[in-house]
Amino acid sequence: MKYHYLEMILNFISSISWPLICLIIFYHLRKPLTSFLKKVKKVSYGETSIERQSKKQKEDKSIDILTKGNDFTYIDDTLNKFSESSKGFAMQIIENETKVNELQDAQQKVERLLKYAQLLIIVKGAEKIYQYIYGSQIRLLQKLNYASEKTENVKYFYDTAAQYFPEIYKDYSYESYLNWLVKQELISYDRENKIISITEKGNDFLIYLIESNSKQEKLY
Repeated sequence: MKYHYLEMILNFISSISWPLICLIIFYHLRKPLTSFLKKVKKVSYGETSIERQSKKQKEDKSIDILTKGNDFTYIDDTLNKFSESSKGFAMQIIENETKVNELQDAQQKVERLLKYAQLLIIVKGAEKIYQYIYGSQIRLLQKLNYASEKTENVKYFYDTAAQYFPEIYKDYSYESYLNWLVKQELISYDRENKIISITEKGNDFLIYLIESNSKQEKLY
């Protein structure tokens, strides 16, 4: 049973950038991270539209375990499975990127590490979306960044991509194309009036593309 819990924790941690670094952050913050993790429990990690429900439930269960009461035994046990050299290397990255050791106040250290953990989750979510999003969908988001649009007025993004990549789009309707963006919470869709708008998360994703210097001219 204990191995089962450890496996679920590792599966959750592996969905975040630099798993060992996150484990160390969890280990050192403990109680403050309880409330933080509960807040991000519903965060979307940008899975594809064919994401299985069982996988999502597994991720939620992992967070439940991490935030259950004050028992962080499983984090300790999981962290102890890594070598001291790997943990030391991860800690060095944390210290270099956060300069946390330059702070004297314990509360300030907690707040800085919380922000660092928060940023890791935001960035990993954006990375997952970037892995699966089509180039035409990125251009659609950039268009929506200026104003909301009628779905018929921006269908040319889909039509142009379908023309150049017919095999990719032959079984992929415009509605499914938009629904994927809705599922990732990048756009909101007023189906009654056929209007789509970019969301805050969609804006954040565009910010991520700029800040990470990611290639925006993707295929499809």
